[in-house]
Amino acid sequence: MVDPKITQQVIDKLLSVPQCIESVRQVPCYDYEARFGAFIRVKCGIILLSAIDWDKVAQAMESQL
Repeated sequence: MVDPKITQQVIDKLLSVPQCIESVRQVPCYDYEARFGAFIRVKCGIILLSAIDWDKVAQAMESQL
């Protein structure tokens, strides 16, 4: 089950870290969960990655490029 609040937390965190945006800018990302999953677990404390709407995260990140 996807949780919109957790998804928004993830988007906010990824967009607030310039290295995350630069990472996607330098190398196209096709699997955001694989690339940022560990980062989200450590920096946000979100363990249940299946609660994140990764398609929405991808759209938000790509809109910043």
